[in-house]
Amino acid sequence: MSHNKIILSLVMLFLSFGSLFAKDFDSTHELPEVRQPDKHRVYLRLNSGFGTLYIPEKDYARNEDVSAYAIRNTPISGFDLYAYSQQIPKFDATSSGRELEYRYQDKFRFLYEDRTLVNDKKKPGDDVYRTEFQEKQRSLGFAYFHPLTPNFNVGASLRHTTVDQLTKTSIFTQSLASAGGFTSFIYSYSPRDTEMAAKGFVPGLHLEIKPLRWFEIHLGQQFYMLKGTESRPTVFAVFGNGGSAAGGLFESADVTYTGTKQTLDFVFRFSSWFATKWGYSKEKMLVRSSNPLSIGSATSAENSLKYALWNGAQTQKFDFTALNLSFEFSKSFGE
Repeated sequence: MSHNKIILSLVMLFLSFGSLFAKDFDSTHELPEVRQPDKHRVYLRLNSGFGTLYIPEKDYARNEDVSAYAIRNTPISGFDLYAYSQQIPKFDATSSGRELEYRYQDKFRFLYEDRTLVNDKKKPGDDVYRTEFQEKQRSLGFAYFHPLTPNFNVGASLRHTTVDQLTKTSIFTQSLASAGGFTSFIYSYSPRDTEMAAKGFVPGLHLEIKPLRWFEIHLGQQFYMLKGTESRPTVFAVFGNGGSAAGGLFESADVTYTGTKQTLDFVFRFSSWFATKWGYSKEKMLVRSSNPLSIGSATSAENSLKYALWNGAQTQKFDFTALNLSFEFSKSFGE
């Protein structure tokens, strides 16, 4: 999904809603009265999104193939080149989540947010790794918005955020082997569950533009600076020539999870208690490893150290670009 298509979709959406509400305000040719903030108001938002996902394991699998070829000190075969070409693809992905927010005089805001993100699995022919990805993200924070004018707010936020990612891969390969004049297939099966957990504080900057009583534009950027750990237990099973073999590899490391999340939202208020939010978001993160550990049942201590240092020195990307829709319900109370 290209950025141009996403932006064009949002513009068309804005124009369609503008024509829907024009009959209420075009007759005066003036901005309607700006709604005065309530002393206390609680908001509940139900969020969903759809977009394009690039997961960290895509980079790791590519780097892992290179390190395996370099460490084993044997010639690279045609099958090795074929295996390297079969990398984890980009995915379509969907997200769902909730937000609970309390505002005092619209300036002081307390936030709770959670989101679950999953990839849309591809057919085995399009993804030999049979990748399943899930991310759960939770945030608790505070924000202050200062009204420069009745129609324009500038805000800053600080959230404590936790991110848990689970990537399941289950690669199945086969190769043609010849020995003693006989030809046979060798089958290899390597399931792996990769887990990454990170947490830390996420500051943010925000703008709110309110040209009409029923229409608002929200822009924001959050800065992720999280720390945590990752682990990759892998099992190897090989079958062929009437026999079988199995082994395992355990890898772990400390990680930093840094990057930005940018948001652009158009808010349409149908009443004092109900609104919809149509938006675009872009998340770009880098996962960097340190203090790597690699233990293999079929590898020497020297090769395990080389393997850990090579893979631990690599940088992995997480990108998620999405169109989002939120349903907002709110209620004022007190004076």
